[in-house]
Amino acid sequence: MPSRPPDVVAPPPGNPRFPLLDPLRAVAALLIVITHTAELSGFNREHWLGAWTVRLDSGVAIFFVLSAFLLYRPFVAARLDGRDSPSVRRYARRRALRILPAYWVAVLVLGVLDSAHTPGVFTDKWWVYFGLLQSWSRETIIQGVGVAWSLSVEMAFYVLLPFYAAVMARLFGRRDRDRQARLELLFLAASAVLAVAVRAAVKHFRPESVFGNQLPGTWTWFACGLVLAVASAWVGARPAAERPWAVRFATERAVGCWAIAFGLITLAAWGVGLPRSPFSYISTFGLQVQHVLYAGMAFFLVAPMVFHDGRRSLPARVLAQPALAWLGLISYGIFLYHQPLVFAFLNTRLWVPFWGWPFYTALVIAGTVVIAAASYYGIERPVLRFKEPRGSGASARSRPQAVAAKPES
Repeated sequence: MPSRPPDVVAPPPGNPRFPLLDPLRAVAALLIVITHTAELSGFNREHWLGAWTVRLDSGVAIFFVLSAFLLYRPFVAARLDGRDSPSVRRYARRRALRILPAYWVAVLVLGVLDSAHTPGVFTDKWWVYFGLLQSWSRETIIQGVGVAWSLSVEMAFYVLLPFYAAVMARLFGRRDRDRQARLELLFLAASAVLAVAVRAAVKHFRPESVFGNQLPGTWTWFACGLVLAVASAWVGARPAAERPWAVRFATERAVGCWAIAFGLITLAAWGVGLPRSPFSYISTFGLQVQHVLYAGMAFFLVAPMVFHDGRRSLPARVLAQPALAWLGLISYGIFLYHQPLVFAFLNTRLWVPFWGWPFYTALVIAGTVVIAAASYYGIERPVLRFKEPRGSGASARSRPQAVAAKPES
């Protein structure tokens, strides 16, 4: 079973823990590392497996689905249960402490030690990068810590989420529980379709725009996580026989869900004519197909772990490995610090000729894990001890129960 996360990374008091989702963070982070080493080493273009490795940038979609699910579930669960909504101030405090201190340290460290690959952080636009605003401009989106463009998108979602929750409460809050959930699920489905249509229109009329990498352009990925949050809060506690068929499928057919996820990423790799480089031209239609396939892949990867009820399955056994759970804890640092090592080991050219891309990737991962562990234990974990106001007694009043902490033996 995954090791129990320390209290500093526990969910808000009174909400369940989903321990098999932490290892999925590790999976997402490692996919991003792999796709970057495969791209810069030429593996994507030169090896037949490159058709898959280039599509592992879909790890970003996994991150967005996980964030939307975990952050929105306390809000929607409170509304459906007729309880007070979580404190927005406490939510903002937790998000700021989770994201900003470790990120600011990374920006400073990388800006000093790897300025060639961290441009702009010490210019007159420093506030853009330290404020995680870079995704809102074509000129800044991949400047600073380049991979943090997606973190900038997540930050925008963090800001939007309380407003979204308030709007949903205003629109649907007076209806009965089932009606609320069904209407919101319909709303989210419609918004996801609309987001793809808007992405296509913007790409067609303004092909140079970075809209597709901003919050409105990635809304479909977040909507998938919001759908899982609504469904989990609505029917997650019901006996299996009383759940809708789709939820039963996710609960009982974890291998099937992961097979669908693999099928979707394989379709993106081989079936729709996408190029072997993320920087190559992709048609408007191709970009939208890729976006939707990534959304589906992430959804079917995450859904079984949301509704996991302890039954045995291969996916649950994989994610229950303690090493993967630990990597999930430090995954933020893996995400933040891997890119400089990708360039450093590549540029030395000391390792790649001997064992090729796999050894190069293993070196990058090993080095990144060491740095990420230092970031977690030296910065993230100490800071997160202040996520709850002193004297609130929140943890003592209500310790969340783990959801499906382990597979049945």
